[in-house]
Amino acid sequence: MLFTLFIQCFVVATIQAFVSHTTPVAFSTTKTFSIHDRVPTLNNIQNIGPSISSLQAANTETESTSTSISLSNLADKRILVVGGSGRVGGSVVCQLTKQGALVTVGGTNEDSFLSSQGRWKRLFPSIEQNLDKITFSKVDRENASSLESILETNNFDLVIHTAGPFQGKVKTPNGIIEACVKSATPYIDVCDDYCTARAAKSKYASIAVENDTPCIVSTGCWPGVSSLMCKQLTKNALEKNPSLTPRDLTVDFSFFTAGSGGAGATLLVATFLILAEKSLLIQDGRRKEVDAMKDYDVVDFGKIVGKKDVAHLNLLEAASAHDVLGIGNVKTLFGTAPGFWNQLLGLMAQLPSSLLSNEPLMEKLAIFSLPIVRIVDYFAGATNAMRVDVTSAKDPSIQEMALYAHENLEPCVGECVMAFSCALLSGNVKGGIWFPEEAIETKEDIAAVLGLAGIGAHTLEVGGGMKKSDVWG
Repeated sequence: MLFTLFIQCFVVATIQAFVSHTTPVAFSTTKTFSIHDRVPTLNNIQNIGPSISSLQAANTETESTSTSISLSNLADKRILVVGGSGRVGGSVVCQLTKQGALVTVGGTNEDSFLSSQGRWKRLFPSIEQNLDKITFSKVDRENASSLESILETNNFDLVIHTAGPFQGKVKTPNGIIEACVKSATPYIDVCDDYCTARAAKSKYASIAVENDTPCIVSTGCWPGVSSLMCKQLTKNALEKNPSLTPRDLTVDFSFFTAGSGGAGATLLVATFLILAEKSLLIQDGRRKEVDAMKDYDVVDFGKIVGKKDVAHLNLLEAASAHDVLGIGNVKTLFGTAPGFWNQLLGLMAQLPSSLLSNEPLMEKLAIFSLPIVRIVDYFAGATNAMRVDVTSAKDPSIQEMALYAHENLEPCVGECVMAFSCALLSGNVKGGIWFPEEAIETKEDIAAVLGLAGIGAHTLEVGGGMKKSDVWG
């Protein structure tokens, strides 16, 4: 108890000291974020894809009962992982290598690539015998020309962008996806920002379709697997009651991460930037703003993780479930542990958005606070859990639920990205730039991806009368 109180006071004091020693001019001109600035209305969405109609069509059409999505799709495939020296990227590199892929890490600093191998060996001891097979290429992710020659000479089967693009990068060039669609190289990223992903779709989707290049944006754990959990549950709900439409459904996304989940400075910055925003809530098909990390609900994440406090946070799934799947009511909730971490996030959310949305300032704060974050993580662990609930006010019998939990967020993300890689390499994803719920269409393919994503999870559950195999393969 005394340790918890000490850490809480230390972190709060750290932020206060850091802010008080920061020149106000540094953030005085930064734009205040609004939900309406960041998330386009449904009427303005272009190239959304067939997902809304496919949800309703599932009631009358017979889907294939087989899938070609499996781990064998990775064997001997040449895969470039941009940002592979980071925590997310390193986990992806290790998972792909374990399955027989020939991996090249793309980055700006080969020394970082070499030093990251020590962490890989600690997390995945079996990777040591394959380290000499992993190569490095220098890549500037904002400059397409830096990648074009690499793609021409290496003939990669897939490029995975694990350096984001993260929060607030709408105007930052994404040279990786540009080079991929122009060279017809399949692409995946872990973008956590809806408007950034939408910008990529708007700019490059037509080229990807023309070149028949399959690209999936915003994959990983959440977003990514969470979006497919939602789609599978909503398909099941609409099959149970064909008179319902997606607009009649309510989807609650609930997420939990112990401590920081082992996040590095980049992901801490993304978290701080999200706190600058009001949280998006979809209610009766309309967008509403609610305060982030303020009012808490208690959500049960299963026997191992238990019940946790979660509150509104502006996460990508709220917009994508509404815009892509047509869901009429959506909210996204998040919580962490120890409990004072939630309190701290709530306090930070009350700071001026002009401060929190200043990325250079948040980068300095993330680096400054990283040592104390690591201390808390040592005691809190890195458990990750997500739960999706689908209900309907028009039909109380609709009570669909899917639950996923993993003991460590870092390998969890790698496993989830690996699952999407298997889907893309199966040939089942058509040319274009798609959100996960657009790219993976049939129930059998969704279950296959979710099954691969859950390969290291300690909890995979379902509710609402479904079989576990209906969701988790």
